[in-house]
Amino acid sequence: MAAPLISPAAVDPHSTFDPQVPGQHLLFPDLPGDRWRPMLQSQCTFEPDMFLQVLQNLIKNPNIMSTHLFRADILYDSQKDQTIISEPGEQQFSEYTKHLKKDCQPVYTPVSGFQWQQTYVRQLVPRNRQLDKDLLQTCHFFVKRSGVSTSNLILYVPHVSDSADMPWYHPKVKQVAFLHEFEKSSNRDTKHTGTVSVHFCEFDDVELDQRLERTALQLLSKIHKHSRGQQAGYVKRGRHDLIVTQQKFQETYARLKAKYAKTLIEGWVEETDPSKHIFEDLGIAAFLIELWSEMYDCSSASGSLDGDQAADDQAQERRKFPGFVDIGCGNGLLVNLLVLEGYPGWGFDARRRKTWETFAPEIRESIKEMVLVPEVLHIHYENTNGGEAVNISADALEHRAFHNGVFWENDGSDPPFIISNHADELTPWTPLISYLNGSSFIAIPCCSHNLAGARFRAPVAKQVKESSQSAPAEDGAATTTRQDIGLRDSQAAETGSLKKSAAGKKMPSAYASLCDYVTKLANEVGFTVEKEMLRIPSTRNACLLGRFPTHGSSGTQNVLSTSANNPIDLADIQEKLSASKPTDPASSDMQIKQTHVQDILTRELDTPLANICDDWISRAKQIAGKVGDGH
Repeated sequence: MAAPLISPAAVDPHSTFDPQVPGQHLLFPDLPGDRWRPMLQSQCTFEPDMFLQVLQNLIKNPNIMSTHLFRADILYDSQKDQTIISEPGEQQFSEYTKHLKKDCQPVYTPVSGFQWQQTYVRQLVPRNRQLDKDLLQTCHFFVKRSGVSTSNLILYVPHVSDSADMPWYHPKVKQVAFLHEFEKSSNRDTKHTGTVSVHFCEFDDVELDQRLERTALQLLSKIHKHSRGQQAGYVKRGRHDLIVTQQKFQETYARLKAKYAKTLIEGWVEETDPSKHIFEDLGIAAFLIELWSEMYDCSSASGSLDGDQAADDQAQERRKFPGFVDIGCGNGLLVNLLVLEGYPGWGFDARRRKTWETFAPEIRESIKEMVLVPEVLHIHYENTNGGEAVNISADALEHRAFHNGVFWENDGSDPPFIISNHADELTPWTPLISYLNGSSFIAIPCCSHNLAGARFRAPVAKQVKESSQSAPAEDGAATTTRQDIGLRDSQAAETGSLKKSAAGKKMPSAYASLCDYVTKLANEVGFTVEKEMLRIPSTRNACLLGRFPTHGSSGTQNVLSTSANNPIDLADIQEKLSASKPTDPASSDMQIKQTHVQDILTRELDTPLANICDDWISRAKQIAGKVGDGH
């Protein structure tokens, strides 16, 4: 066997990862099969529990190992099989599995000297089903204990008998085995040691080549890296698939990609990278389509429900999809995709994009070039000129088209769903505009701006700040204070150390602070925000979902009273409005909402509302005067 090609940069000098070709005696004759080959092994210090946690995760998320894979659908899990008393049967794996389709039944694979622990049957789902087919695979867990030594063996058995039937994304081998051997030292001063290794059972007609060697190296390095992460206490920050399941999202994404991606890439007219923007918006569209299918009756949309009668019956119990508005729609690609899929809606942006002209005429009619000037600012802008509180003057924007952010007509229909996708200046306004309209929303934050449109770093949430200030000191150093954190950059030059203090490590990033800030604003107007890390090619992939609890003007009292972070004194608001004495309940309701939002604005910016409006108008004119980019 030729020596594997291992790049020095691929091996972390601070880890114990040192892949070597193991001796031929390893594992033999314990494993079934006549052509087992030990591929690579490395020393390790992580314990069996850490190795097993990693393998459990990799079985359920094979996309970590291969970019050609979407996911794994678990068809069978022995831990949920009540018919297995101690171990599988030789003739029939279990009473339960005889009811599975024959192709989906676990492949019985005993291993001499090892005790069976658990079995999965999974279906590997490739990203492109037009090029690759699904693969069924049995995954067995075995263990062997002897004194202070523990050996854990995980065996992958593809449901394939011929090498020609093996899909591209899987190595052309009959079986794959991962072995972790660990020995605890009785000497407290001596570290526990172990090895982790990967083994292939070869087909008779497939010779070992460099691709198989590279695959073995990748498998071993990923397992070692993730196990080391478990050892270091790594906790995954972002969580996927909390709102929309992975399977639903990926099936819809694959359908949209096959339907639109090629045409959109070929027709891209912006100077930016088409693959980033197109695949990002395809992912967001897939997420929205599946989200809306759960929230609304979307049976009229071309891409929804796919004729499922049960889903049709369930949809009848929900409200009709109310349409959408994409504020700050940029290149308009998301509007284009959603309208083509049968979801009525429109979008606007302060700057026209070249992409708009490539869309069909009916799509171009759904995208407008205009500036958002929220209605809550109009009154005070007019009052600065001593005029009647009616509407903002067109002259203030130098005759540019603008929208007042009121998307609901109060005509008995439901307000539209509001989309804010990397909308920059409009991001913190999103929950406030949604509240004023009685709309649900999603916001995918990007760059941080305050409510006057100026760039700023969103303040750290109070509870996070208190936690960071009380963080324990490292290496006997004194506790880090807020002043220490503020001076970190200047001190780094003097001390020569860029190491973060314990407090610094707990402080959130600017992006996390922005997401928390938008969530705080949403909470103040009654939304309970759900957060999802979207599966899109962007580091700015946090999606904040606010479902409006009442969908209508009659719910104002409930929304105000459920504001957790900033309880509202309704009597105080009513006193402020007493001079106008509105007779229309809907008008009174909207005025209460506007006053509530205006109080938030003046508090957050610590400046009179008239000044906030002047700043917003000034920045809006600057933005509208720039040339639009790819987004």
